[in-house]
Amino acid sequence: MKNKHNAAIVILAARIPLLSKVLDKLYFNWNIRFNYPIYIHTFGKIISKREQEKIKKNYKNQIIFCEVETEFPKHIPEKELYYNRKYLNYVSKAFPKKRSGYLHMCYFKTNITKFGSKGCLDKKLEKYDKLMFYDDDCELKNKIDYDLFNLSNEYPIVTGFLTKRKGDQEHRDITENLWLFYQEFINKNKITPLNKILSEAIKKKKSDAIYDLEYSCGALEIYNLKLIKNRYWSEYLNEANYFGGNYKYRWGDMQVINLFVRTFFNKPILNLDLINKGILNNKIEGSDQFIYFNNLDVYNSKLFNYLIKLKKFIFP
Repeated sequence: MKNKHNAAIVILAARIPLLSKVLDKLYFNWNIRFNYPIYIHTFGKIISKREQEKIKKNYKNQIIFCEVETEFPKHIPEKELYYNRKYLNYVSKAFPKKRSGYLHMCYFKTNITKFGSKGCLDKKLEKYDKLMFYDDDCELKNKIDYDLFNLSNEYPIVTGFLTKRKGDQEHRDITENLWLFYQEFINKNKITPLNKILSEAIKKKKSDAIYDLEYSCGALEIYNLKLIKNRYWSEYLNEANYFGGNYKYRWGDMQVINLFVRTFFNKPILNLDLINKGILNNKIEGSDQFIYFNNLDVYNSKLFNYLIKLKKFIFP
């Protein structure tokens, strides 16, 4: 079937042993009908050329591999990077320096229009109007017989499911200073957010408002880039990068981008509710084994993939 949209799929791959399972489900339950190209990004070279050619052959050469070079922002001192914030309970217990690759992932998934920049999407994706971000441990369990990109014509974000997380200590530990950044941006530009929760919070200086919102899942996300790139997007993204939220405070793409679309769009996010419908599993079978190595830099370590294969011997 000819593509109806100028669109592509993006997978940031780190859990290489799961990649074939993820692609099989995505293809045979949806993309085999619509045949959108899939750009598999990796931080560095962690998939051999031989394995790349094998994967391309299995999926009609609609797979494009992209190696991403990462670096920490030069304007952020190393002592200010998230893993050094030991005063945060989450950092002291679960975020050592070896997990710094996760910060690169947050930056990659937040900077959805910085094509070709270091740590970002490949320059080749600049030609597309719409992008689907799909996690490397997702499972499309059942068939979808319609083009998911059709649903994004009127929405800047279409998400596999929405999630609302309480303002518990861990959530606060990964959103430190997010409200400060957002409030400063809104006030400086004299913007009235279209979202009622956010507009009231700005008036009343209610910093806890970010915990009253539902957020898109991040596991299956479609972005209508033509809608998102309104006159404030570049400024907002550049200021978020300079503030250093991804690297200093571990802000995720869902928080940064969701706040933007809820500020500027009456219809910001379409929830497909695929989990409750039994169509999507955001943790494919076998992904649990990765918790055994959660202190490794998942997004940079070749060793990680070898350890996964040896799991049955290490953990009898």
